[in-house]
This record gives sequence, C-alpha cells and structure tokens, in this order.
Amino acid sequence: MALTSAVANAAAAAAAAGAGKKAAQVQLQAELNTDDEWNKFLTRDGLLVVDVYSEWCGPCIGMVGNLKKLKVELGGDNLHLAVAKSDTIECLKRFRKRSEPTWMFIAAGQLLNVVFGADAPRLARTIEQELKNEELAKKGERERPKRAPHELTPPEQEVADAQEKLQRERKEREVAAVEAARLARREARAKRLETHFADVCPALVMPHAQKHLRKISDALEPHGVIVADKCPTLLGKDGARILAVEEPELGNEATTAAIAERPSLALLLKKLPDKEGDVIELCRRALCGDGIETEDGAPPKKVPAEELRADSVPGVYVPADRHQRAAVLDLLFPKMIASLIEPPTPAEPPHIAMMFGAWQRCAVLNVAANLKTRMLRYGFYADDNVQEPRLLCKNIDQYELRPEKDYCETIVMMIAVGHAEPALADPNDIPTEGPPEELMALGPLHVSEDAVVGSEECGRFFPPGYSEPEPKPKPKSKKKKKAKRQENKEDVSDEANPDAVQSTESVETNEAGGEEPEGDGEADADGDAEGEGDADGEEAEGEDADEQHALDKATSPPPPTPH
Repeated sequence: MALTSAVANAAAAAAAAGAGKKAAQVQLQAELNTDDEWNKFLTRDGLLVVDVYSEWCGPCIGMVGNLKKLKVELGGDNLHLAVAKSDTIECLKRFRKRSEPTWMFIAAGQLLNVVFGADAPRLARTIEQELKNEELAKKGERERPKRAPHELTPPEQEVADAQEKLQRERKEREVAAVEAARLARREARAKRLETHFADVCPALVMPHAQKHLRKISDALEPHGVIVADKCPTLLGKDGARILAVEEPELGNEATTAAIAERPSLALLLKKLPDKEGDVIELCRRALCGDGIETEDGAPPKKVPAEELRADSVPGVYVPADRHQRAAVLDLLFPKMIASLIEPPTPAEPPHIAMMFGAWQRCAVLNVAANLKTRMLRYGFYADDNVQEPRLLCKNIDQYELRPEKDYCETIVMMIAVGHAEPALADPNDIPTEGPPEELMALGPLHVSEDAVVGSEECGRFFPPGYSEPEPKPKPKSKKKKKAKRQENKEDVSDEANPDAVQSTESVETNEAGGEEPEGDGEADADGDAEGEGDADGEEAEGEDADEQHALDKATSPPPPTPH
C-alpha cells in the first residue's frame, strides 16, 4: 500500500512539474489585443520583439519555435516576445490588412527596427544584433534612436513614399482617362446635333430678366439672328448643376437658387438664311459683346448680358462653344431633340475587374447586392486567364444549370470605382475610390491595378454588346408524318391536259375505295410521336439522374496543393 502511495505521489509531482513547464512556455510570448495591454507591455525592461498580425491572417506560427529558442539561448530576461493584433491597437493601424509577417523591435518605448517576412536566419541575426545594441545602450555607450512606435523607420518611409508616388501617378492617369472620355462624348454629341441644328443656338433668360425679352430680340436683329422659339422652364437643382458645370459664373449660390426655384425662359435663336458666320459667335457678339472692338478712348457699349445683370446674377446665358451648345440643347429642348436624334447614351463610370473563384459565387453576389449600383456587369469564365477570357455564361441561373462545374472556373465582376461625371453627380452617389472592402475581404483572385487597366480588362471580359438580351430559341414543335396531296394550282383544261384528268380520277377512286395507307400513316405518325416522346422522357430522366450524381466542383474551394 505504501509503495502504491509513493508511486501516485511521484506521478502527481511529475504532472505538476509538466504543467508548470507548459505554463512557463506559454508565458514566453505575450498576447496583446488592446491599447492598454500594448502600453503596459512597452514598459518592460529589455528588448521587446513583437509579431504584428491582422485578424484575418493570424500571427506567424512557424517562427514561434525559433523565437523561444532564441529567448532561452540568447535573451533570457533581457528579451521579451509578444504577438499584437493590429486591428484593435491604434498604434499599429499602419500594419492592418497586411498578410506579410511583421516584426517590431522596441526598447525603452522607442522603435529600433522593423523586419518584414518569415526569414528565420535574418530574424535571428537582427535579434542578436539588437540585444548587443541594447546592452551598449544600458551602459551608456550607445544612444537609442528617438522614434515612437507609431512612427515610420527609414526603410518604411522609403516604401511609403514609393507607394504614395505610385498611387499619385495612378490617380493622375485615372483623372486624365475620365476627362478624355468626357471630351470624346461631348465631341461626338456635338457632331451628332450639328447634323440638324447647325444654325440654331439656345439661350437662357434668367427669371428676373424675362420682361426684357424685347431688348434681347432687338440686340440680335442687327446680327441676323431671330428668336425662333421660346418657352418657360423650371430647371430644378439638376438643371442648375448642369449649367454650373458648363458656365462657372452660373454656379454661385444666388444664381443656382434662382434657376432651381423660379421659372426661366428658354430661347431658341436661329440665324437667318442669308447671314454668314457661326450662329454661336453671332449670338455671343450680340448679347455678351464678344469680339466687339471699340474706338480708342470710347467706353464699351453695354450689352444685354450686362444691362440685365442683377447683382451677381447674370441676365442671359449663351453657350460659348459647340460643346456647350449641345449640352444646353439637350437640357432646354429635350422633346425637340428627341424627335430628330436619339438621346445620349449614359456614360459608364470608371471601373475595374474583380475575379473570384466560381465556388464563391453565392457569397460574392450577396455582397454585390448590397453595393447598390457599383456592380455594372458580371459573368462566369472557364479559368483565370485575364488576357484571353473564355466566357461560360452571363448569369447565375445559367451557371447553375451547367451539369458539370470545375474548380478552375471563375466569376468576374465589373465594379465602378468613380463617377463618369463627378461634377454633375450628388456627392452621396459617388462611390469610394478603389475596390469595395466588402469584396476584398472575400479574397479575390485578381483585381485590376487601376481604372485605366480595369477599363482594358473589362473590355476583354465584357465586350460591346455583352449586355444586350440574347435571342430566345424558338420552341421545337413535334412534326407528324402525314401524306401530303399535291394540288394542281394551274387552271388547265381537261382537254389540253388528259394526264391531269386521269390523275384526278385515280385519286377519287382511291378515296372511294377507302384507301388505308393515309390513315395508317397518320396512326404510325402518332405512334412514332408517342414513341419519340417516351424516348425523350427516358432520356430526360437519365439526364436528370446524371445531373443529380454529377459532382459540383465549384461549390467548395479547390483542394489544397500537396507539399
């Protein structure tokens, strides 16, 4: 009995020792999740080595064994290890959304060094060197760098500057591309309208100046221009915004309020047939004084635009060029324009391509449904080839009908990252720059570098005509085998064509005799049709069975690659 008790006590002691050893191992690496835990850890004496990670990626597990070995062999009580979650610690926010292992070296509250990557030999050398530097600093033989943990080290600053320069260049390219597309649309619209409205020019008389219409028409008459049409119009906020973009002078608060809240008078000015010159230049010269030269010393003659001005609100507005003319014609006389020319097509906003595995389709489309109008198009493709994509189908319903799916199949989305006309859009309707964070959290396989590259890539994934509805196939009707009688459509006399009489008589004889081949033919046709239907039914059932047993390889992630 005593022997048994002794053995039990020894086992308990060994277990306690093992538990104590395990507890000691756990304490070798502290876990920091809050600002308080972070600040408390910084007060420790010695060299602090912190593995900074993001929640979606996790800390670098492969380096834990090496770090603990280094602590035991080199650091002892002078080396402290920790893992810190950047998502919940404000000081580490610059490391968020990164998957690269990040190691911070801190001593006495100052940031000594930052190392990126899971390079075990390099990390060991850095720890050994920083431990020596810390010993020298404690002896007063070396001065620690004065750098707070939230500040960037020189290598980090170089990387940040390079990234900032790259982002700036990308932004400049995107802005230039948006402006070039805008000018191309305006030029195309101006050319289209000139085919019917080359000799007309619109004008807008402000609410306070409508009673002076006679003065405006009198000023136009000497220049060979008449008022061909006029109509009151309330432009509202959207119309006022369009005019403010075309003419900045109309963008002041008083003018915008007047145009948006009170009716203005839209004029359609027309050049007389015998008058030479551009109608826009003639109208601007008559109403705004453009191009009028005065004699030396003589005061300039007042024009209607100046005479009818009320404080900061001009009396009349006339487009300055053919692009403005086209935009103002579409705004003031939409019905007249639509009767002769198709309305302008809505411009596509700057966009990028985002690619995911087809097995993520449900999650991706659920997220995209909450992004309002940012998802412009999507489709399913055979693989992840961006240069030569192979389209499988254009929507989720068609994809689900596919009997076989594969891991390599992808879903590609065209995502708006801006607005085609930012100056005309409501600030609340302009999407944020860059890809949506909700989609980035799903781990895309490919994201366009910027909107310029995205436009080229989306041009390959979604070529012109992609969104046009596909023609529906006509339903196939079952044809029955019936004997067809050949009718004689020509009116030929019996005497002139005795063979026709003989043919007719033979047909009548066959009908009188109750010829059965025709009826049998119909019965056979019906039977054949029924047989075909049965065969089709069996075939369909077989296909359904095959579909049920088919492996849907695109409903789950691809298997991990063996190492």
